[in-house]
Amino acid sequence: MIQWNEETLENPDSIAQILTLADKEWESRKQLYERIRRKTSNSDIVSKDDNNIKVAFENYINSVTTGYFAGKPPVYDVEKISDPTKLKIIKKLLNKVFNLDSKQDEELKVLIDYISKYNKDATEFFNLAFEYFGMRACYEVLYENDNNEMVYAKQSALNTIGIFDYSTPVNQIGQLRKWTEKDKNNTDITIVELTTINGKKYYSPTPEDVKKFKENESRREKGTWDMLPCIAIENEMGLSIFELVISLICAYERVIQNSRNTFQYNDDAKLKITGFEPQNPLMVDKIDEKGAPVLDKNGQVEQVLNEARKKEDENLLKMKVFYTPDNTGDIAWVEKTVQDTALQNHKKTLVDLISMMSGVPNITDLGFTTADNASALDRKFFVLEQMITQADKQFKEAFLRRWETIIDRINKRKHKHYDFRSIKIDLQRNLPTDKGTETDRALKLRGLLSDASVIDMLPDDLDAISELEKIDKQNQENIEKNIENMQKMGQDVSNVALNTKQDNPNKELEQDDEVKKENVKQSDTITKKEEK
Repeated sequence: MIQWNEETLENPDSIAQILTLADKEWESRKQLYERIRRKTSNSDIVSKDDNNIKVAFENYINSVTTGYFAGKPPVYDVEKISDPTKLKIIKKLLNKVFNLDSKQDEELKVLIDYISKYNKDATEFFNLAFEYFGMRACYEVLYENDNNEMVYAKQSALNTIGIFDYSTPVNQIGQLRKWTEKDKNNTDITIVELTTINGKKYYSPTPEDVKKFKENESRREKGTWDMLPCIAIENEMGLSIFELVISLICAYERVIQNSRNTFQYNDDAKLKITGFEPQNPLMVDKIDEKGAPVLDKNGQVEQVLNEARKKEDENLLKMKVFYTPDNTGDIAWVEKTVQDTALQNHKKTLVDLISMMSGVPNITDLGFTTADNASALDRKFFVLEQMITQADKQFKEAFLRRWETIIDRINKRKHKHYDFRSIKIDLQRNLPTDKGTETDRALKLRGLLSDASVIDMLPDDLDAISELEKIDKQNQENIEKNIENMQKMGQDVSNVALNTKQDNPNKELEQDDEVKKENVKQSDTITKKEEK
């Protein structure tokens, strides 16, 4: 975490000092990112001669953790304190007045749904989580585009860093980003972007000294937000999800490499023959074009491999039968012994340690493969759930601040009074679910919860508001069909009601009630048949 004095933050001299700290962090994140990719240095495809075996545990750990944590989009809801006694106490003791207008709460919910869908909130959440778990941090910037849409977008953790003050707790006061671009002379220049509540400023190194920075005032953007329009989520311990197990991963790769070397050695093993003398010597004198021996710098005749001996050995290897001249002769391959049981035990120990330290379950574990329901899988992910508790709290806090910033802008521009504190954020875990069990549980809560809440609990990813509108429309259509059917059968409701009023005016209200009850009863009967 980079902490700085807010008063001197926008000073060009501060930019150089902050970059010195940021470059070290960016280099560390780059190394983590390369470990996630596990890409070969020379080619995208591993050749047969490649001796660097890579077991991509880092990619597996980061992908599983991100999928579990951010595989489902965040769920936003608007809640309010409805108990009048609680509201009275809070108003009396804290002088806080809460909005009691239910229509305004509905408007806020619609706004949140619209803005989150426009920004592809599910994708944004996943990308942020992937960088957070893999590179210790993730960043987001907010702005309003030319179409007056509220936009929030991820900024890469490889070139972005947050700046905080010295308060308790710390508050973010800025966000720094660096990249390289081409100028009009096709020369690479470094651009540093500093975002604060006052807007955006851009700095570049001076021609005289690359360690000093000067602001490009022509690119300055004036601040239009009343709150800092960016978010930094940084791991407080400065650790990625796999950083503590890198040494164990390297040890596992060495075991695999040693095993490969042993098998390769045995595949190319030499043949040992005793009690036999080859006809040709192994080495002979090197001869030049004139037939004279070639001397080295010490005046000694150079020795080279005898081609006749090479052919003799090749012929011996091709022979199906080989005879030694005496009883002491023997033929055998010179091989290394492979202790397969010890090797497998060592590899299993390393995998278990990697799984334990990272919290990501081993998918080859017997307990994992025999987990036949969602409850059993949930227990297997218990350790990982504990490992990401801090991330869950940080993301909820950051997302709430995001909505606070957006709602504050809407309130001031549209003269509204939406309360961001009524927003409830739920980060769902991505695990296989037993849809039958979940559906039964949701249906049992009908009558205790609203229909919208029950629909939200169903494991079918349905939009509660849309489904309720469809139900109302369906019920209305059923009632109209029932009336049409009654009219076709000679049961004209309006005529019956009219005749009743004329015959007995005192029973006018009773007859109307009976007709309404009959219509509702028949509508419910038809609806139930259609549902069946």
